[in-house]
Amino acid sequence: MKRCKGIAFFLLLLSSFCFSQDWRTCVRVVDGDTIELDGKETVRLIGVDTPETKDPRKPVEYFGQEASEFTKKLVEGKKVRLEYDQTKKDVWTRTLAYVFLEDGTFVNAEIVKQGYGFAYTEFPFKYMEEFRQHEREARESKRGLWAAQVEGQKQNVTEGSTVYITRTGKKYHSDNCSHLSKSKIPVYLKEAIQRGYSPCSVCSPPVLDIAIPLVEKPREAKTSSSITVYITKTGKKYHLGSCSSLSQSKISITLNNACDRGYTPCSRCNPPRCK
Repeated sequence: MKRCKGIAFFLLLLSSFCFSQDWRTCVRVVDGDTIELDGKETVRLIGVDTPETKDPRKPVEYFGQEASEFTKKLVEGKKVRLEYDQTKKDVWTRTLAYVFLEDGTFVNAEIVKQGYGFAYTEFPFKYMEEFRQHEREARESKRGLWAAQVEGQKQNVTEGSTVYITRTGKKYHSDNCSHLSKSKIPVYLKEAIQRGYSPCSVCSPPVLDIAIPLVEKPREAKTSSSITVYITKTGKKYHLGSCSSLSQSKISITLNNACDRGYTPCSRCNPPRCK
């Protein structure tokens, strides 16, 4: 009898110990979608993408500080429990997880619900449709970054602002739009408008207060000789002026000249075709 009681006590103690290990402490918020736990474990929140504040390759993005502060108030210094999906680590060895507070708050979802981040749908995850719905509701209710978006656009948008188009559509988009999952071609806002693209109704990209006339399609011979495209010192493709492939060199040339010299259009930025 004493032996049975001893075994039962040991099992109870062991189960209590294991349960206690499920709860960790968030010691620091790195940015809106990344936290650090006790033991120096960095956790990237699955399914949410907030504006960047810590990437040394990029400037602090619009509403990034607000997103970081929201996550900090929500989780820093609190006990959290982790759940995992199919992949537990990313290429930077960060833990990929869903994070829950002791009161049941689903941290990943709450950030999207309150408009401090986007549903990150580049890779499938089990709550994807739920997160997309949270983002739609936040946008329609103008919560968080969606409330500030219009005012921010008025202050920061210029003709040279970057937007994104796809290979087949006739809409232009913001960087994080879900319609960019198949192709994502950067262009200047002015150029997108001139080429007849209209703003996406899903992501509400920047717009200009001034009217920009569409570029009329002149006769073919005149088009090829008047349109400016860009080539590089080593490549055999020609590009739009905003193409990321021009980071090392950027040489202006007419479309007609590029075609005569055997250059072919870049598949990434989708410039005008040779006639």
